[in-house]
Amino acid sequence: MDGPSIEKLRDELTRLMREHIENMQKRTFLGISPEDVQLEKERLQRIREVSADFLEALKRLSR
Repeated sequence: MDGPSIEKLRDELTRLMREHIENMQKRTFLGISPEDVQLEKERLQRIREVSADFLEALKRLSR
């Protein structure tokens, strides 16, 4: 199998989404610093990448 397993991708995506939710809650009540904005951009980019990898792994599994 090429690349990370579906389980590893799912675990990373879950972790990233939890971090994203926690960050959104923090922003709602405390505001956001320029450093936090950059971290959020990087996290969202990684969420996109892992999501694409996860979907590709699911496609390979169904073949």
